[in-house]
Amino acid sequence: MGIEFFTRLPLHGETEYLAGDPRNRGDWSKVDGVENTGAVSNYDVGDDFSYIDYLSQIARAAEINGFGGALMVNAPTGEEPWTVCSLLARETKKLNYVTAFQPYHFSPFNAVQSAATYQRATGNRLVWNIINGGSEVLQQQIGDSIPHDERYDRASEFLDVVKGFWANDSFHYKGKYYSAEGGGLKHPLNKAQLPIICTAGSSIAAREFAAKHADYYLMRAERPDEIAELIADMRQRAAKYGRENIKFGMSVDTIARRTEQEALDEAQRFLDEAAEKQRLNIGAAHAGLRSARMLSFENEYSEKKGSTNVHDFFIHKNVWSGFGYIGIPPGVALVGSYDQIIERVKEYNDIGIDLFFLAGYPHLEEAYRLGEYVLPYFKAQREALHPLIASKQYDIAL
Repeated sequence: MGIEFFTRLPLHGETEYLAGDPRNRGDWSKVDGVENTGAVSNYDVGDDFSYIDYLSQIARAAEINGFGGALMVNAPTGEEPWTVCSLLARETKKLNYVTAFQPYHFSPFNAVQSAATYQRATGNRLVWNIINGGSEVLQQQIGDSIPHDERYDRASEFLDVVKGFWANDSFHYKGKYYSAEGGGLKHPLNKAQLPIICTAGSSIAAREFAAKHADYYLMRAERPDEIAELIADMRQRAAKYGRENIKFGMSVDTIARRTEQEALDEAQRFLDEAAEKQRLNIGAAHAGLRSARMLSFENEYSEKKGSTNVHDFFIHKNVWSGFGYIGIPPGVALVGSYDQIIERVKEYNDIGIDLFFLAGYPHLEEAYRLGEYVLPYFKAQREALHPLIASKQYDIAL
């Protein structure tokens, strides 16, 4: 089956150390009386080099090392994804950029016009990740008071209108959240291709939205049997809409090293730092901010009782949930030698994952490790695929 690899850009600072550490790259650390030492960690507006320059290094390293694209997470504390991908697209040749945004952020026509302009300038290298917020508290902080399930209803209308504008130069629509009276994408903007549409979310509302609209349904890593169960559920839901081509992606960190012991030592270093800074089981402290479903391994954190033993957090061979325990999203990492990472990727691919978002810490160095020792194994399998583009019927060529 198909396989493709994207990486992830850290839009809210590097994480070689835990968030807020002055040794990290980027200017997200602000500790009174402590000097930042990471690259561009003392940036002031107007300086010659900014954090965007570091992100550019990662993007170029990803492309040099054979990644097909880069995911950018949208968080209130980070750089804005669409702006970043627009800046970086001209610094790379073929790298696709996955920009995460909420329908709340744009009107449908603004999203269409902006995307068409981007696609024309970059050769159709934009991918959309439609998100709808996993925290009621954070949604209200940014001014969005619509309840959880209704946000998915709004998102469904949003994409109905987007697709209508894209396919017609005179589109009419009347819905609960949006309407259109003859607008549409006209020549020459309509030469561009509609971005591939990705989305995530494990609630029933999120799954139904993805089943109707998503080219790729994205998941966080769990045990393989749990991923297989979710894939089966999503295929069944998509079939109700006559959609047989839905694909699946998974976001998972990596600690890939020459030997398993080297990888274990690095994972242990993170746990030890978290214990020193009293950040073990940090997710429990933020439980009130989150409305998204807890994954099975997250429900097991309470049983760890402050453990700092790296082996206590393996939920499957080489699949380590320790990052989630200390507050580093997406929470799970493949930990092991290069050969072991390859085996786990093959295992998840065999159960239906087509698109892997792989990243590690620091992102720049891990892009080279993965590109030099993991991705080459899959070269022939990747070359046999069609380009990762969306068709006019909003299906995936992959």
